Amino acid sequence: MAKSFILIETDEEFKETIKDAIRRHSAVSGVYTVVPGREDENIIYDIVVKVEADTRQDLDNAESEIRTRKEIRSTLTLEVIEEEEEEEKTSNRSKNKYLQIG
Repeated sequence: MAKSFILIETDEEFKETIKDAIRRHSAVSGVYTVVPGREDENIIYDIVVKVEADTRQDLDNAESEIRTRKEIRSTLTLEVIEEEEEEEKTSNRSKNKYLQIG
């Protein structure tokens, strides 16, 4: 399963509208509000969205649909993998290297 987190910057007046709309997207598994920082902290993003899809293409499509909303000022998308998936990939790479050397 492909997963990502999208950090969203928006104007305060659009925050709840965006969260409500994004929650309805079938690929969205979580919508979170970023806690405001202290006065000396510069917090850029207002919303974090967790997106999950069966394929990388489906994930890309969902991310595009979310990021292109007109109320959104900017986004940062972070694609993630589960630790066990990462360990499996590393293990498979090691096996492939071993087989290539042998």
